[in-house]
Amino acid sequence: MNKKLKLIILNLFIFFSFSTTFAVEISSPAAVVICEETGRILYNKNANEQRKMASLTKLMTAILLVENCDMNETITIAKEACYIGGSTAGLKANDQVNAKDLLMGMLLPSGNDCAMAIGYHVGGNIENFAKLMNNKAQELGLKNTSFANPHGLDTDNHYTTPYEMALIAKYAKSYDVIKEVVSTPNATVSFNGRPVNLRNTNALLRTYPKATGMKTGFTNGANRCLAASASDNKLNLISVVLGSDTSQIRFNDTQAILEDTFSKYKFYDISNFLNVYIDIPIIKGKDERYIKSYSKEKHEALTEEEYAKIYVSQNFMQKIEAPMEKGTYLGTYKVSIDDEILYSEDFYLDKDILKKTALDYFMDSISTMFDKLELI
Repeated sequence: MNKKLKLIILNLFIFFSFSTTFAVEISSPAAVVICEETGRILYNKNANEQRKMASLTKLMTAILLVENCDMNETITIAKEACYIGGSTAGLKANDQVNAKDLLMGMLLPSGNDCAMAIGYHVGGNIENFAKLMNNKAQELGLKNTSFANPHGLDTDNHYTTPYEMALIAKYAKSYDVIKEVVSTPNATVSFNGRPVNLRNTNALLRTYPKATGMKTGFTNGANRCLAASASDNKLNLISVVLGSDTSQIRFNDTQAILEDTFSKYKFYDISNFLNVYIDIPIIKGKDERYIKSYSKEKHEALTEEEYAKIYVSQNFMQKIEAPMEKGTYLGTYKVSIDDEILYSEDFYLDKDILKKTALDYFMDSISTMFDKLELI
């Protein structure tokens, strides 16, 4: 083999070795992939950048519908809901519509009319419904998300980040009815007795075998957006792509980051790192030691290299000086990878620690005396 050929082979080896190390490149400006069960970020491209979200908004609208209405409830469609631009599902003023059918009309063809109908029904008016949306966002711990309407058409103070939208999607999937609806490719519903055929705008349900659903979005301000979920070999993922230039790019980029994540991560059982044993000597206490053991179950999406780097740290008090009240902080137990904490829990006394009395000391001395006599 000549020197030039060896050099070509070496360069190819280096290229393919390093190409498997770095995250896949996508053209969409902002994206994220999280583990559905734990919320851990597994892919990040400007995941905390505030951007318009278009119809991904409707995942939050769906949450409020499910939390405030029975799915068999009949909803009268407000006339104001029918005069809205963008995509619609075909509602008419005063239609009588089952709540689940309304949910499907909103999430499959992305009906803005259905989103408005939900806003009026749950909130009384759109301004109040937006307040409910923001209250829910605050309840979920979201710091960079703001809602101004139930449908996602461009307006001021209506934005999110890929990561926080992924958390909204994660929460939405905790409801079986939403999980079912977003995974439905096609459906026929009834609007006031009229059969209406609905087709899911999420093309991944028809082209990507691992896809399990979620929501598309588009406005001129937001460009093309997609929240998607997928499952493979016990690993469930949620991705969000915001600001794609074309519809095909959002689908291609989503599948690329999901496949890249599936290729690198597994859903590991890390319960063996969560066996906590506390043994603290007690000074001047009725008991000589405080001993407790705890076991926790936890799974996490990790690469093989990350799993090998897991370490445990614990910082418990070195001694307990009696008396000490129940609820006193004992210390913290952490499971980490580098600077990332996978699990952390603070532990507290689960009972009062009593101080020895004069009688206790007297009884101890009697016991010691008898022990010595038995040895003679």
